[in-house]
Amino acid sequence: MKSLRALRHLLATTLLALPCAVAAAGPEVPGPIRILVGFPAGGTIDVVARLVAEQMQGDLGVPVVVETLAGAGGQLAAQALKRAAPDGRTLMVAPDHTAVIVPLTVARPGFDSRTDFAPVGMVADYAGALAVSQASGIKDLPGLMRYVQAHPASGGVGVSAPGSKPQFQLDALARSQKLPLSAVPYRGSVPMVQDLAGGHIAAGITALGDFLEFHRAGKLRVIAVTGERRSGLLSEIPTAAESGYPLRLDFWVGLFAPAGTPQPLIARYNAALNKALDVPKVRERMAAVVFDPRPGSPSALRQRIAAELEQWEPIIAASGWVKQ
Repeated sequence: MKSLRALRHLLATTLLALPCAVAAAGPEVPGPIRILVGFPAGGTIDVVARLVAEQMQGDLGVPVVVETLAGAGGQLAAQALKRAAPDGRTLMVAPDHTAVIVPLTVARPGFDSRTDFAPVGMVADYAGALAVSQASGIKDLPGLMRYVQAHPASGGVGVSAPGSKPQFQLDALARSQKLPLSAVPYRGSVPMVQDLAGGHIAAGITALGDFLEFHRAGKLRVIAVTGERRSGLLSEIPTAAESGYPLRLDFWVGLFAPAGTPQPLIARYNAALNKALDVPKVRERMAAVVFDPRPGSPSALRQRIAAELEQWEPIIAASGWVKQ
């Protein structure tokens, strides 16, 4: 009898605990989930998106696949996210260029990152870098500036997107240093880096991770990083500031859902994202492409977007950029 009473008590306790367990697990996650990426496959944004998708899939218990919609600085993916039903089945991994710079530089981007997106959370920060082709013979950043002075017709520096942070910072640097620097826009970092490695352009600026493999293979030379400090992977390469030039570029990547996605789902995805970013394998693989995982809240990402919109608007205006 005692055993029977104990069993009944155990069953009753278990049944009472079930609603709490379900509540703790969060809302039911719809699936499959697609994560949109607006930049070419093989680039660092794509690599990081696939890392996140793989880890979140295991945590959420539904398939999570990456879908590439490359083009127009991420606009195609952003427009697709805006059109998607806010049911939790569509997300987007996008960099600051898409969320901040495109709305400030394009007359009709087809989305407003402040009202059409629901931030899920920051994914990572990453530093930029300047690199030169081996054929140029340039060894360092002062050497690039001398080259530009001596070859004004060849002063074009490749950037991964038209109307981008690197373009506007290069413009500011050219004006402050009175140099014939000009940006040569590409549709993504992959084709720009390939042209640089092939000697078709003398210099380029993009995420350090996009240069790393080619630098190590001797196909191009990284001459400066644009972050606050040197990279641990290339500790011998100075920052632009150390080389005497006011060129500071930091980038970031975030995860977004369509506006109107239920907050319980946003919270569930944020928890899964932050958990993924704490996995040692993920941190190691992000470090390999020079990304620094930055777990955080949806509100922190929303605040960062607002702050950078305010920061970059006057810089873009000073460049004379006309929205197209």
